[in-house]
Amino acid sequence: ANLPLPPSSSLPFLRGSGYTLAFAPSSSAKPLEKSKRSPILFSVVANNLDRINVIGSKIQSETAKQWSGLHDNVGREWGKVTSSIAKIFSRERHQGAKKLDEVLRTFQAVLNGNEVDTAQLLKACRAHLLLMKSGGAALRVVAKDMETNLNKAESLFHKLPPKEGRYLASLLENERQSGIHVGSELKDASAAMGLLWIRRSLAFQLEFYASLIPSNGRHPKDVAMDAYYNTLSPYHGWLLQKVFPLSLSQMPERQVFIAKFGGREVDELDRESEREIVKKLKMLVATWDPIINSWRYEFERLDLEDTRRA
Repeated sequence: ANLPLPPSSSLPFLRGSGYTLAFAPSSSAKPLEKSKRSPILFSVVANNLDRINVIGSKIQSETAKQWSGLHDNVGREWGKVTSSIAKIFSRERHQGAKKLDEVLRTFQAVLNGNEVDTAQLLKACRAHLLLMKSGGAALRVVAKDMETNLNKAESLFHKLPPKEGRYLASLLENERQSGIHVGSELKDASAAMGLLWIRRSLAFQLEFYASLIPSNGRHPKDVAMDAYYNTLSPYHGWLLQKVFPLSLSQMPERQVFIAKFGGREVDELDRESEREIVKKLKMLVATWDPIINSWRYEFERLDLEDTRRA
């Protein structure tokens, strides 16, 4: 006689898993034909259900262990990823803060007595260019102009023998003697022209940065306008007098500049970090003043102070 079907339509260890082994034929299926195989197959399954359940339990146990291990591994790897991301952001903030440190350090080494060391000056200006670019859109026009002029100065410096370009005075004298200038009218692509405008740009920034030192000072855009009219506007033509004030009118709040110069977001700026950044800005302003004075003196002495409007 045929053995009865098991009471469940699926194997016990696969219940709820979505994998079903049906023993009972569907209503649409044809009746199972009697044969010698069917009774034997059902007899084997019925006699080995306990063994099948044991095997199923082992599979469930091993699967649970593997899943637990996978979960732990994923957790550990994710922990490594989040830790790496935190380190990257920390390193970026540290690099941002180092830009101001580098500007201060390099400019402090520019003066050798009353002489302006050309290599050190160009290096300091490059460092300052990176700082300006981190200051956002408000300083973008100033940074672009400074980079163009810095390229002019570096071009001649790298061509001259070391002794002839060691100091600003000797570099300017060498170029002057080459005859490329017409009196005090400088050739546009010359190193002297580039250095003249870099000096004027730094004079503007000195006045502007000094305004950021007091916490209760005027809005940066108002001070920037005054600094522009004092230092750059007298040498700008009609077009530049329209372009520069327009860019300066987009100046953000003081806290935004302080944060950017320190390589931070505004919401990361606390009192201690603000004091430290302001202290460095104050030192930079004090460092620039004698450099700019010596710089101007050499141009006036060599009759290279081109006052034409650009």
